[in-house]
Amino acid sequence: MCHWCTDHGRGQVWYENFDNYLFNKILPTPAEQEEAKRKMIATFAETEWRYSEPEFIRNIDFLKERASHGFAAQIIIKEEMIKVLELAEEATKREDSMVVLGHCPCNLVYHGTREYCCIGFGMPVAMSMEIGYGRLPREGLTEFGGAEWRELRNELRKGAKVPLHLVEARELIEEWEKKGRWHLIMGRGRMPLIEAICNCERPYCTYWRNRQVSGVKEYCLKGHFVARIDPHRCNSCGACTEQCQFGAIHTSVWEDITHIDPTGCFGCGICRAVCKRSAIEMVPREQIPVA
Repeated sequence: MCHWCTDHGRGQVWYENFDNYLFNKILPTPAEQEEAKRKMIATFAETEWRYSEPEFIRNIDFLKERASHGFAAQIIIKEEMIKVLELAEEATKREDSMVVLGHCPCNLVYHGTREYCCIGFGMPVAMSMEIGYGRLPREGLTEFGGAEWRELRNELRKGAKVPLHLVEARELIEEWEKKGRWHLIMGRGRMPLIEAICNCERPYCTYWRNRQVSGVKEYCLKGHFVARIDPHRCNSCGACTEQCQFGAIHTSVWEDITHIDPTGCFGCGICRAVCKRSAIEMVPREQIPVA
């Protein structure tokens, strides 16, 4: 387990600790909650995402200071993501909040499109909806599975965030993995409060860029698993090599073998999603000391 597990996990993986999904547990007093809302309003006003890279992303001192205030993330595999969503759904029931699907601001900045691949949950989502749109989308937007839902997903409408059901999330996870999108569980300034899962790609992920620019690993911490190839199943087709966004998989033309470098593997598991021979498994990182 990582140092976040030691600090926030209470003997388990930090994002499996249910308390870390409860806004009222992490910020128990009205004063703390009002301060969180004030900071959120400031974020909306001062760092609005536009169709160009915000200046603050290139400011190393700002990024390091931001990380010290709990802006951080960690890569997880799809099995963990499902557990996270189950915990998040239970937490939203307790706090009368919601789980929503929203467009990715990183993708908007770097690619100019509104891709619905970010999942937010808990009271911060409710607060941001209230601040940003003046209302909570409890009614009137859409019903899961209906024609309006499908149309909404295809049209990428600006600003819309859709109440998300767990069964739909499971389907989306499979889609995202095949497209090469890895899963990043995020704290957004209120660690250890877990607020979102981004399903992104390396060229567009702001948290990954923040890690590269600032050198702060906590912006995109390696996951708790590492990919491992079964040489008896692998036929070195190269699909996983093309899928890996971290340069950790190499297929040798001369030896006709594929190798995963455990020190370069971030543990996202999207290589596994494209392996037709089920030759890749995700194993706990502690089983591979060099990783």
